[in-house]
Amino acid sequence: MNAPRADGSRLGVVVNPTAGAGRAARAGRRLTARLRSAGHHVHDLSAPTAAATLAGARRAVDGGALDALVVVGGDGTVHLGAQAVAGTATPLGIVAVGSGDDFAACLGLPCHRVTTAVDHVCAALDAGLVRRVDAIAVTCPGRPDRWVTGAVSAGLDAAVNARATAMRHRGRARYTLAALVEIAAFRAWSYSLLLRGVTDDGGLPLRTTDGGRAAVWQGRAAMVTAANTDRIGGGIRVAPDARVDDGLLDVLVAPVLTRAGAAGIFPLMFTGRHVRRPDVHVLRAREVTIAATPTPEPPGRAAPLPDAHGDGERLGPLPLTARVVPGALRVLVAPDDQGGARRRLTT
Repeated sequence: MNAPRADGSRLGVVVNPTAGAGRAARAGRRLTARLRSAGHHVHDLSAPTAAATLAGARRAVDGGALDALVVVGGDGTVHLGAQAVAGTATPLGIVAVGSGDDFAACLGLPCHRVTTAVDHVCAALDAGLVRRVDAIAVTCPGRPDRWVTGAVSAGLDAAVNARATAMRHRGRARYTLAALVEIAAFRAWSYSLLLRGVTDDGGLPLRTTDGGRAAVWQGRAAMVTAANTDRIGGGIRVAPDARVDDGLLDVLVAPVLTRAGAAGIFPLMFTGRHVRRPDVHVLRAREVTIAATPTPEPPGRAAPLPDAHGDGERLGPLPLTARVVPGALRVLVAPDDQGGARRRLTT
């Protein structure tokens, strides 16, 4: 996208009307009115289903019809927008008015404040500034590739996410309620991890393979999470030192085998103190393949692995490969943002 056009930018807007208990619908109307009054050409790409919305957004981006795509909602809406623009030159604007807004929060964007968030996007468009950040490319055998902006969860956090999503209660407390249920039924799962580009083993005993170009770990664990950002689930600090622009994944492995151990970890995750425990390891790598391994428990007694989730959205069963792609996503930022490197939209 070039610097702001004299005749206004061509903008696609995607609104999730159910996000934020109705805040997103109001924000979408306010945003569209503000953008059109400023002379921008706004195309409402929202459709009755997420699949139809994504298909329309992809057509617009791939056809060169947009100077930017702006999403209005929570992390699920950001996830949808990333499928359309990650790996392209089209930047993503975010009006964060969902229940969690973890990706926006880690970038220092305004969250849960409709007027401020709309003002921010408009100022970013006027200034023509973007921040380039990393995204996770996820490949799963037999399923379409996906982009994830925040974290890929493949353990207890994925099980909690799935249960929380299914709950009728939509407040932030649903993650805590879901965690209590999942911990009560917890039995550790068996994993095999293949890591490439490891820069820090986090104290986890790894075995090298592929001529030293990769490392392997096998064992039972409560959590395996590949994080691009520091938080998930509305502020759970799953990987508190993760950075969205360092070209690395923070891979959290918690080889905790008991319910008491799992129950002890979860409360600490709200502040990130769980990583201080000796049974929690955070590795740094460019890529990780996560697979299930046969369990030593008798058939019928082994706990089935939960489906993996990314940005709170279901990715499907293991195995999968998560690979960080540096600078894959361009995010619109306002001139007063303090969240990292910016550059004008000249490419």
